[in-house]
Amino acid sequence: MKTILLLVLACAAFATTETEYIQLIHRIDATPFGRTLFDTIYLQLETGDPLDRLLNTLSDLEDRYQQEQREDDAENREFQDSCNVDISAYDKDIANTDSERISLEARLEGDLYPRRAIITGLVTAKKAEVKGYQKEIDELDAERAAQHADFEEIAADHNTAIAVLTEARNIIKANVEATSSLVQKKATQQVKELSSEHISLFQKHIKESQRKLSHSKHMLRYVPVMKLLSQISSKAKFDDSTIQKVVDLFDRLINEVSDSLSLQRFAEDKRVEAYNKTRKFLVIALTVAGSELANAESDFASVSDIIRQVEASLDNTNQRLELLHERRTDRWTQCEEAAKDYADARSARDSDRQVVSDTIGLVNKALRTLREQLALRQAAGDKI
Repeated sequence: MKTILLLVLACAAFATTETEYIQLIHRIDATPFGRTLFDTIYLQLETGDPLDRLLNTLSDLEDRYQQEQREDDAENREFQDSCNVDISAYDKDIANTDSERISLEARLEGDLYPRRAIITGLVTAKKAEVKGYQKEIDELDAERAAQHADFEEIAADHNTAIAVLTEARNIIKANVEATSSLVQKKATQQVKELSSEHISLFQKHIKESQRKLSHSKHMLRYVPVMKLLSQISSKAKFDDSTIQKVVDLFDRLINEVSDSLSLQRFAEDKRVEAYNKTRKFLVIALTVAGSELANAESDFASVSDIIRQVEASLDNTNQRLELLHERRTDRWTQCEEAAKDYADARSARDSDRQVVSDTIGLVNKALRTLREQLALRQAAGDKI
């Protein structure tokens, strides 16, 4: 009874093992490589080749797969190591270039741009200062020209008045001298009056003087005096006393106009002196401001040139940084694709090697089952 039980258990174990072999054969046969391998084995079994030759062939094939995998592993390690070196180098270059970019941007934003803004403000202020001083000088010159024109007009009016009064005085004086000469010739007579000829000449001059003085806006106050003299000359008799009074009056008027002209000249000299002092100060201030403006403009040109150079360096740095990122990305992609190809190839090779290994196991342990399954497949119509 015990023997029968052991026999039943042995048969059950054998049946289980054989089922597993058949399932393994079907799995191998389901792969393209396994199907091709089974086709080759079936032909060798059919031609009666020695089993040892078949096993040696399968073992050589398994060894070749293992050797190829070792070579592939070594080649992949070498390639991935070079990838790591290249990517590390790119990372270092990127870090250094980015540091350079930050330094250039900091120089622009923290130093050059603010400095240019300050100098720009200084240039604007100095231009306004130069313009202001020049405007003051122009206005001062215009004012001086107007003052000088006014003085020339005043002086001309005074000189006209002096000439008119002097001529009138001379007419009276000439008549006095003529009268004195006549007195010496006619000692028995007392001739001390102006002749009608001299009075007519005097009145004519007085009228002409009135006309001239009426066109002189600064000497108009003497027009009434001349009118009064004209009236007196037409009504009064010019004896020695009257003549002397008229001469004295003209002398006083001439002295008054001369003194007025002297005061005007003195005032004009003071205005010229003040003008020269003020203009000298303004010219000095303008010169200083102009020099400061020139220096500021030179500084502006210098800092602008430096900014252009730094901005060009920054553009080159950004372009180099972009190129480094692109190259790193390309290298990274290349390495990742190579790693994927390696993994896929290894997986495929492992799969084929496992098929060979499983097939060697079948030949060694279940050759009969393998032969039967291959024969069944052939009989089912699958052609080798």
